[in-house]
Amino acid sequence: MKKVPFVVAADVEGEYRTPPRVSKLLLAPKTVGTHNVSMGMNVCEPGSMIPDHVHTEQEEVMFLVSGRAKLVVEGMGEWEIGPDTAIFAPLGKKHRLENIGDEPFKLVWAYSPPLPAHQK
Repeated sequence: MKKVPFVVAADVEGEYRTPPRVSKLLLAPKTVGTHNVSMGMNVCEPGSMIPDHVHTEQEEVMFLVSGRAKLVVEGMGEWEIGPDTAIFAPLGKKHRLENIGDEPFKLVWAYSPPLPAHQK
C-alpha cells in the first residue's frame, strides 16, 4: 500500500499520557515516510502539563494553537504564552509547558531529526 503525503489529525489515534494529555504522531518516517523531520500535536488538559524533558540530538519547535501555557526553559526563564505563539526548545535545555488556562491547550510540535520512536 502506497503512503499518502498527508494525515488528518482526527483519524490518528492518540497516545494517552500522564500527566493527562494526548499526543498524536502525525508526520514521521513510519507514517508518511519523512526522513529528516517528524510532526505531531498534543492536547493538554487544564492544570496538566507536558513535563520536563530534554533533547540532546533533536531540535524541537512548537506552535501553541489554542489555550494558555507557562513555558519553562532551563537556564533561560519562564513565560506565560497564548495562542499563535511559536516556541524553540534549544538542544540540551530541559523544558516544559504547563496548562494555566481553563480549557485544553493544543500544541503542534516538530523534531528534526525525528525521535527514534518516530522511525519505522
